[in-house]
Amino acid sequence: MVKSLFMKKLPMLVLLASAVVVFLSGCGTPGPSPEEQSRELERQREAERQQADFRKSLPPVVNPGQGQ
Repeated sequence: MVKSLFMKKLPMLVLLASAVVVFLSGCGTPGPSPEEQSRELERQREAERQQADFRKSLPPVVNPGQGQ
């Protein structure tokens, strides 16, 4: 009797235990440092600036959206 009750609850306990392990492992990983965040933001700004410069260097489009 006790064994069958345990066997019915086992899948739920395994699922709950694995969810707790996944949650706790996610909490343990530190995010990027402020210096890394600052460098990444600067990289993004530089990439956006380069893209804007590139777009400025392109010739104007005669009929935008009409295809060729």
